[in-house]
Amino acid sequence: MNQVITMIDLEITPPLQRETVRSYVYRMLYDNIMSLHLPPGSAMSEQEVADLLKTSRTPVREAFIHLGQDHLLDIFPQRGTFVARLHTQMIREARFMRVVMEEAVMAEACQGLPESCLRQLYEILERQQKAADAGDKRAFFEADNAFHETVFSGCGRPHIWQTLMRASLDYSRARVLNAFLEPKEIPLSVHEDMLKAIESHEGDKAARLVRQHMANQETGIRKLMQLYPDYFI
Repeated sequence: MNQVITMIDLEITPPLQRETVRSYVYRMLYDNIMSLHLPPGSAMSEQEVADLLKTSRTPVREAFIHLGQDHLLDIFPQRGTFVARLHTQMIREARFMRVVMEEAVMAEACQGLPESCLRQLYEILERQQKAADAGDKRAFFEADNAFHETVFSGCGRPHIWQTLMRASLDYSRARVLNAFLEPKEIPLSVHEDMLKAIESHEGDKAARLVRQHMANQETGIRKLMQLYPDYFI
């Protein structure tokens, strides 16, 4: 019997309770792509993934189709399947959406957030500080998203945040790559200043901080395009 040689590597976690095989395969591939464990341009095959996840090819094929619809996989008949490269125009449009929506939501947040939400934001800042101290950039990035999501939820806009995330997959991947390449000391000051502006009801200051935050990220992404030109189109 010929030995199967896998050409890719996946970070694999156990299935969740009551998770279907189809959902599990999709989640594993999605998480590996979004975390850049599978970098842009990586080639993969249904059989390789099925062997790694110990499943049949059918749920893998379904996951490939779904990820193709998400613009996270490029599927070329007769040529192969590849992790999609980062689309610069989609990144620009996602950043525009984030700036417009976050400025509006920050203005609402400055009119008053529930006390429970403010406590949660402080807890997230503590998590970010611990992640920064430990050099855990993935945990820092996850807490970064949690901060913004909590502000949206506190303003009664959780579905807008979810929509932004679905429309910002390439932008999110670029931010992950940028976080991994930042120097050891990861800046926390912008989020701290945002929270202070929310507490003191300074809407103009909060909006200015959002623009500053997004501008810093844009600068980082432009550097990434120079460092990793093969990751972008």
